[in-house]
Amino acid sequence: MKKYITLFVLSILPYATFAQNEDKKIDIDAVMLFDQMGEAIGELSAVSFHLSTITEVLDGDKKIENKYNECDVKMVGPDKLSVKQHSKDKHSAYYYNGKIITYYSFNENNYITVDAPDNIIDMIDFMHDNFSMDFPAADFFYPTFTDDIIENFNNISYIGLDLLGGEECNIAQIENENVIVKIWISDEAHTLPKQFEITYKKKDNLKYKATFSDWQLNPEINDNVFDFTPPASARLISVLMAKS
Repeated sequence: MKKYITLFVLSILPYATFAQNEDKKIDIDAVMLFDQMGEAIGELSAVSFHLSTITEVLDGDKKIENKYNECDVKMVGPDKLSVKQHSKDKHSAYYYNGKIITYYSFNENNYITVDAPDNIIDMIDFMHDNFSMDFPAADFFYPTFTDDIIENFNNISYIGLDLLGGEECNIAQIENENVIVKIWISDEAHTLPKQFEITYKKKDNLKYKATFSDWQLNPEINDNVFDFTPPASARLISVLMAKS
């Protein structure tokens, strides 16, 4: 996987605005922290982790309601991925083996398959561009993550140290006209992300929070984890084709 490992949180960069001509405030400590995190991730050949998310939405009475989601991710670079997601209303999974990606709905017991590019990053871009399908946080751990942050955010600052789940973490914050993103990164041997929170300025300051747990670094993962074998009663509802 090396520098092409891609984790799955929430895609931050679609909410970025290009700000090359505006005044920027860039804290070198925050930039170094992002670089250290990127280097730690880039050295991995395989990874698995759990992601818990809370999304604030407004109900019919304009009151904030929390939507919860649990996600388990397994990856072997550069071309193996499985993502299983479970929320109150939805239970689904993605399986990618370097050739085909399959989306399976446990609720409806049906699935969709797509011929895909031969590596994780290109596959994610392909699925987004052709089918508007987003994976939790692809941009967050792109090899160009630090450069993209510097390009698209006006304020980049280092906040300090804090305890999160008993683990000491560095906190950095990035901001532009659309969002404020606060990121907790472990201060221990592996400088991995522990949590991040996005505040949407133009959407009633609603928040999205994602928390990582159960990191497994370079685990042995059998290839069959990434191949989808449909249950006998499952229905193939579509073989998707890319847009022309």
